[in-house]
Amino acid sequence: MKYLFCILFLIIIGCSKTKVESENHSINNIPEEKKIPYKEFLTSIHKKPTEEKKNYLFKFINYNVPDYWIGTAWSFNGTSREPQKGTIACGYFVTNTLTDFGFDINRTYLAQQVSSVMIKKLCKDIKYFSKRQDLEKHILSKNKNQVYIVGLDFHTGFITREDKDTYFIHSSYINNKGVVKELTQTSQALNASKTFMIGTLNY
Repeated sequence: MKYLFCILFLIIIGCSKTKVESENHSINNIPEEKKIPYKEFLTSIHKKPTEEKKNYLFKFINYNVPDYWIGTAWSFNGTSREPQKGTIACGYFVTNTLTDFGFDINRTYLAQQVSSVMIKKLCKDIKYFSKRQDLEKHILSKNKNQVYIVGLDFHTGFITREDKDTYFIHSSYINNKGVVKELTQTSQALNASKTFMIGTLNY
């Protein structure tokens, strides 16, 4: 009887672990299959025709960037150009990944400025909010599959929308998490900010 109980306990634990791992994969959009090397992946992006590449931007930021970059460590002076190596600050995370996609920008200069400079340079339809809830209402009032850059009190990153869920993709300084993709409603970094500046990424 004791032996049977142990087997049932291990099955329950295993199922719970599988469920948690499944949920983590779902929110972070990490596919199970093996990825091609990052540089090789970028080469495939650059080969796309202009219009196809423009339409691919949302998928790149919302899925591919988290897929490759999640877990890359954060540091205030991080400038890594390759995921999972070195460290990456929030501003450099934004400008480096945009440069990887093909944006012709001064990534170093923009990464070192306050986020408002980067947003004014790269975005259109710029808005200011003092409440996170108003920020989300604004995003949900717009068309789906768009990419936004958000500037907080002392932080920056991308915001995307999937149906009615909005996500904050950024290199998080909270507990030195590094690159994460998290729901805006539960993001510590977003909830800690008193000001929000957001613009639609223009490519």
